[in-house]
Amino acid sequence: MKTALVTGATGGIGRLLVRALIEKGFHVVGVGRRKERLEELKSLGNFSYIVADLSEPNVARKIADSLGEFGVKRLDVLVNNAGYAIRKPLLDHTDEELENLFKVNALAPVELTRKLLPLLGEGSTVVFVISGVAFVNVPELPSYCAAKGALHYLTVNLERELKDRGIQVMRVYPKQVKTEFFTRNNMPYPKGSIEPEDVVEAIMRGLEKGKREVFVPGYLKLIKYLPNWPVFTYRFRY
Repeated sequence: MKTALVTGATGGIGRLLVRALIEKGFHVVGVGRRKERLEELKSLGNFSYIVADLSEPNVARKIADSLGEFGVKRLDVLVNNAGYAIRKPLLDHTDEELENLFKVNALAPVELTRKLLPLLGEGSTVVFVISGVAFVNVPELPSYCAAKGALHYLTVNLERELKDRGIQVMRVYPKQVKTEFFTRNNMPYPKGSIEPEDVVEAIMRGLEKGKREVFVPGYLKLIKYLPNWPVFTYRFRY
């Protein structure tokens, strides 16, 4: 049986992705901060979980050790999905807020991938759920945009390094998604927001087809080719 690990497993995209992978016959290990919500996912089927906060020190080692305790010897799919935003000007961020946001959104996905390399053999796939904001500047979410831009460049380079090991990388760039991402920041869903199901369907198709990058919706890829990229500025419309 194939095994997948999904971070941010209790959120909108993560929760649906856990379900989709289980339906495809995977044993799924979910990572999240809220134990009670992880427990709820056990009803979906072949599911295990690790309670972990990706902003904490040595969290990648904790996850790797937990997988060993589960007896997991190979990961076929690793989905770095966890992320969050803070809606405030950069000058109003505390040091801790800024450091934790970059840790969860940009650094933890790379750290976790590196730590789990012994389980990611030839033919495995590492998925990075980035964001369309990697290519634009959204003034309402300045630190989040910067962190996702950093993750984009980190994964572009990581893809080249992992290719030598026979490991596939898939980068995913959704536009605004109707999840807790906005509600926890007291923001209504922006006009044109997409459903989390759309993102999950695109990820699953990408895995089946071995895609290197996935834009949701597909036309979002055009933003890469704007003449003034990457300083294009977008303001949310409600």
